[in-house]
Amino acid sequence: METIHAGVWSVVPALVAISLAWYSRDAIIGLFCGIASAGVVYGAIKPASAGVPGSMIGSPVGTVLGGVFGLKHVPTIIATAPLFSDSWYVENVLLAIFAIGGMIGLMIRSGALRGVLEALTARTDSAADAEKAAFLAGIIIHIDDYFNCLVVGSMMRPLTDKYDVSRAKLAYYVDSAGSPAARLAFYSTWGAALIGFIGKALVQAQQQDKLPADMSQYVAGQGESAHAVTNQIWPLFFNSIFFGFYSWVALIVAALVAWQVVPNIMGMDREESRARNGGGVVGDDHDPMISREMDEYEMAETATPDWRNFAIPIATMILVGLGAMFWRSSPVLTAPSMTTLFSVGGYRLMLPDGGKWAFNIGGVRLGLASFSALVVAFVLYRAKGDIPSNKDATEAMTRGFKGILLAAVILMFASSIQNAVTILDISSFVTNNFSGVPPEFVPVSLFLITSMVSFSDGSSWSTYGIMFPIAMPIAFTTGANLPLVMGAVFSGGIFGDHSSPISDTTVLASSTSGSDHLVHVRTQIPYAVICATIAASLFFLLGFVLPQGFRIFPY
Repeated sequence: METIHAGVWSVVPALVAISLAWYSRDAIIGLFCGIASAGVVYGAIKPASAGVPGSMIGSPVGTVLGGVFGLKHVPTIIATAPLFSDSWYVENVLLAIFAIGGMIGLMIRSGALRGVLEALTARTDSAADAEKAAFLAGIIIHIDDYFNCLVVGSMMRPLTDKYDVSRAKLAYYVDSAGSPAARLAFYSTWGAALIGFIGKALVQAQQQDKLPADMSQYVAGQGESAHAVTNQIWPLFFNSIFFGFYSWVALIVAALVAWQVVPNIMGMDREESRARNGGGVVGDDHDPMISREMDEYEMAETATPDWRNFAIPIATMILVGLGAMFWRSSPVLTAPSMTTLFSVGGYRLMLPDGGKWAFNIGGVRLGLASFSALVVAFVLYRAKGDIPSNKDATEAMTRGFKGILLAAVILMFASSIQNAVTILDISSFVTNNFSGVPPEFVPVSLFLITSMVSFSDGSSWSTYGIMFPIAMPIAFTTGANLPLVMGAVFSGGIFGDHSSPISDTTVLASSTSGSDHLVHVRTQIPYAVICATIAASLFFLLGFVLPQGFRIFPY
């Protein structure tokens, strides 16, 4: 579909997605309706594309008909989204999600996760130890936020119940080590997905003539044929990891809570006091959420719990992923030409002569890494007899696929809503209205806006689909520091994923931990607000301190 300049109408899909997600308490409904509204707007502005006769174009009736029949564009918007239009995204994001889901099923069935639990239990003899174990389990199992929430809550619930740790506290640890930790794992599904969001935003900036000349290597082609050079974008992503302040702060605060440095506050204090005083890990008036599908996952009778059954596939995934990225005939980091300042006794002091450092990192191979780990897990568990038959193993993988399906659907719609607002040229509309904002205020402003969007729609991925086509052109237009801006958008998206009552990971954390969902949200919000306040302060301060060209890694 041809990009059109929809002006103020370009914000309609985002507003529809956010408002309906909040009203319906369902991110998928909001996202789908937002995509559908983009088809309506596109057809109303360009009635000919919807099949409206030329004689009616320009009339009110023609505009209305264009909007109605503009719904025909919805399948095209979805099909041309980055997740489907490029085999790289299909392999390294969509298929990788299902491979990880299948591995979850195998790990539960083989006793691998039970082995991790038993290893942690052997070192636990108090409620304080149980809290530390719950937090550490979330850090260890951080490859994917769904992976984390599906596994850690179910795995740790018996241990925290034994020591009278409230279910709300367990849900807090599960949630806090979910999206915040996964956001920092560049070899995970998040790393691959975020590269996609960044790439699409760079393409959008190039099409609007806002992409700086010294960043032209990140986009190949021109106009409608332009596409991101994904294996060139990694230095940008690595820079943003350092500025993902909400993730870092959320993890630090959760660790301080687990180690009893930061006290239980407000609702969490009441939950913990009741649990410790014999009132139960859930209140009498609570309605605990228990994931029926996860509770049906049972270890096979032939399985022997062993933490190494967990460690081997995960190590395979990390090593294959990193190896595929860095295994190159050329060096990973190429220096510019150097100038010798002086030479003494054969030793020379040399400085770059003004050239640029360059990364030669290959594109991520998360699809290869995750499927390698899945194969290793399958062969390992069958060879050891922990899973008694091939049929049993395939059934376990199928359960894992089902458990991860929601993540795939949300990502599909998130990628589609990004495509929708890009087609309507939302970034031109917003950057034109943002042009007068001083660059020092851009990072904190984008963090606050992105936080509100993500809290409203409950999905960081859908929020990134909305915000990246806006934020990166704003950084180029205003002169704000690009890595700091990217960190602000990433952080704002994580805030909503971590705290919104309609966030999928927040619901999963409640479900697998067996906590009342509203109690989990109510007890976690104070900590999330504290983390967001610290992150906002850092974005505000560094907006004034960091020059436009500052970066951790050269790009």
